[in-house]
Amino acid sequence: MLHTKRKSTWRRSALLVIAAVLVMTIMAACGGKKDNEGGSTGLTFAGAGKGTVVATYKDGNVTEAEFNKYLDIFNIMQPGYEQVIAIPQFKEQLLQQFISYKILAKQATEATLKKAGDQTDEQMKSFEDTLKTNADVKKTLDDKKVSTADVRTYLNLMLVVVEHMNSKVTDDEMKAEYAKNIGNYNPVTVRHILVATTDPSDSTKTLRTKEEALARAKEVKAKLDAGGDWTALAKEYSDDTGSKDNGGEYKDAKASDWVEGFKNAALTQPVGKIGDPVETEYGYHVIKVEKRDQVAYDKITAEQKQEVQSVVAYNHMNTFMTDEMPKQDVKITLPEASASPGASASPGASESPAASESPAASESPAAK
Repeated sequence: MLHTKRKSTWRRSALLVIAAVLVMTIMAACGGKKDNEGGSTGLTFAGAGKGTVVATYKDGNVTEAEFNKYLDIFNIMQPGYEQVIAIPQFKEQLLQQFISYKILAKQATEATLKKAGDQTDEQMKSFEDTLKTNADVKKTLDDKKVSTADVRTYLNLMLVVVEHMNSKVTDDEMKAEYAKNIGNYNPVTVRHILVATTDPSDSTKTLRTKEEALARAKEVKAKLDAGGDWTALAKEYSDDTGSKDNGGEYKDAKASDWVEGFKNAALTQPVGKIGDPVETEYGYHVIKVEKRDQVAYDKITAEQKQEVQSVVAYNHMNTFMTDEMPKQDVKITLPEASASPGASASPGASESPAASESPAASESPAAK
């Protein structure tokens, strides 16, 4: 309930890679030969150069066959997006995204291609077992006429782009990002009581007005200030099903995962003080920060450094989308697209279907 509901396209792309690892199984296939476009065969769908061209750009094109294959696999990775992808402007944004990945993959060094290829091969080993035991996954592939080699191409493309952008990140950039947003990378422990304005199980159902919620939040804060028990008051007042039964506590959590108002309070509110009610899209929160760690950069874990690197890589991706993609002379000729040829809304600058949470991926504190 406290978590952000939308993610950037670049961060979402990283999640697509994870989704592929979790739900798909395909055979490992090395494929290091070069195709006629100068890229690895492991980055190009079979038959990509044949059929109707639906997009051109400075150094290449996209055919209808390969783009449809990309969409088919995207749908497998992100169930529930079939109707969304049918909307012309979203479909065009995904085509723009696909073009950007093709361009970036061709810029990757041999070392990056090797690293991404090794990662893909490693993940394929577990995929084989999944196909043997999960008939539903195999049926989905068969129904969409998607081969295991097609899925490997998709996954390898994602990993190459991720590794290519990561390779641009310097240690100085990571140190600067960490110093600027140190709270995003260190655990924080908070207690809170949520007085919701809408039903947590049905956002269309109103529980109380903002005025009523604020008055109730002030009431519970007064009781806490007077020495009231968090456990008892959370059970009585809180509408957050993920924390109301444990005194409203979220222990050693990542503030960066929370909605903006709650995150800001967790990172700025004095430790040990019960703050005034904080408004978010869910209602009003009475918050107490119990612990906020801030570890020096040279002491953080490898996992934390990877998080920092991902954020800086995302910034590089945004720069590419805003500065370089307009130079690629992209022309879209999708039959369904209503935009004029040459329109090139950057998927890095605007949210596409890939950038929003799918129903299956949405998360609440109860899931932690």
